[in-house]
Amino acid sequence: MLLIPFSNFAQSLECCSSDKEIEEAITGYWKIKNDDSKSIYHYWFENGRGNVENVEISETIGEYKPVEKSHSHIYIKKEADTMKLEYIYRYGNWTSVIKKLDKSNLTLETNGESTEYHKVNLKNTL
Repeated sequence: MLLIPFSNFAQSLECCSSDKEIEEAITGYWKIKNDDSKSIYHYWFENGRGNVENVEISETIGEYKPVEKSHSHIYIKKEADTMKLEYIYRYGNWTSVIKKLDKSNLTLETNGESTEYHKVNLKNTL
């Protein structure tokens, strides 16, 4: 793998050095920054296997509903000095590079495009 010495391409995992720490940091609800949609991504881990599903805030306070057929399994993979998330769902799979991860921010790069997320407290988003 070609190493590019530019800092904006570097991985910044301020919170984590192990799979378990990454699991703990990612677990929760994430929303794309500067996105007006009601979509929120719920990440959780059980027995070493990660899960993610798109949920939408319902009109009822305190409730959310999963978007049908949005569930994927995720696996944390380390390649060289890069941490990646491999998503596997019913119709295929894809891999995202974790570019930044801390307690409240996540940046994923998928197919050359970066998406920034911020962690949300579901109760505070309703």
